Amino acid sequence: MRIAILLGCIAAMLLPASIHARQGAPIDPAVAHANALRSGPIDYREGWYGSGDTRLHYVEAGRGPLVILYHGFPSFWYSWYDQMELLKTRYRVVAVDGPGANLSGKPADLAPYRVAALARQLDGLARHLNGKRRFVLVGHDWGAALAFAYAQAYPQRLRGVAGVSAPPYNLFLDLVRTDQEQQARSAYMPMFHTLTLDTIRARGIAPQIFNASYQSLIASGALTEAEVALFRNVLSDPATIHGGMNWYRANVPPFGAISDADYWPERDLRLTVPALLIWGEEDRTFVPAFIDRFQAAVPTAAVVRVKGVNHWATMEANPATNRALLAFVDEVTAR
Repeated sequence: MRIAILLGCIAAMLLPASIHARQGAPIDPAVAHANALRSGPIDYREGWYGSGDTRLHYVEAGRGPLVILYHGFPSFWYSWYDQMELLKTRYRVVAVDGPGANLSGKPADLAPYRVAALARQLDGLARHLNGKRRFVLVGHDWGAALAFAYAQAYPQRLRGVAGVSAPPYNLFLDLVRTDQEQQARSAYMPMFHTLTLDTIRARGIAPQIFNASYQSLIASGALTEAEVALFRNVLSDPATIHGGMNWYRANVPPFGAISDADYWPERDLRLTVPALLIWGEEDRTFVPAFIDRFQAAVPTAAVVRVKGVNHWATMEANPATNRALLAFVDEVTAR
């Protein structure tokens, strides 16, 4: 079965998008893989929002209250596959390819990547999908930073917000502004400012980033051979890596130059909607001290620490991560 799925995915990667469209099949081979692997009859469907170089590609499954999932870097919508399988029997779950990722547009200008622009775009997508009805927003990595920022700016639009493996955007800026250990852990971010698309191509940086990011998931067997092929295919594109780096270029100034004007929507971290933070205790991306600061700023938020889980909590197949997320979504949608 695994070999058949892998061969099918490779074949899908080799077919041009126009052939997929004529045959009525998904353009994204990851969607074909998800439908081949899925449990039960609920299928995965592709959608598009917007136009031009800011057009978003997304994948959805199920019906019911809306849950939007936003990935981090370097990744794409399929990183949420396990959670989509869990949620799709009760909810309409939509996983977004953020700007620069996979089949979404890859703007050359930094303006569309700024957190305020990303939040406006996200709100437009939610209204496109769900009208004025409230929804649940879940993010991982910089998708989590964005999700919490969106919740600050648009609290009336949400039933609840959950972040996995990352602090809110404003709290992160405070960390790299003041905490030397966090500056050391985030030292790759200033380097992103120096890398052009031509440099990424010439130095073969895309496969290096894939290998560095996904080595632990591959070694542990958390990803199947077919899934490794899907992620490698998406992340081998220098334009995708460059687009992902643009989020950092647009939103993370040199650490010594961060000013009050860089915070959005405001410097103080206040969340008035139900909130959840899921943190893998083996994660070394951010200093654990941020959790204390998060709880002090948002005492009503729930924090779930998952033992034995690293930064890729959504893909490490730990049941505790999915239980916490499902319980939170059930709770906030029942209110």
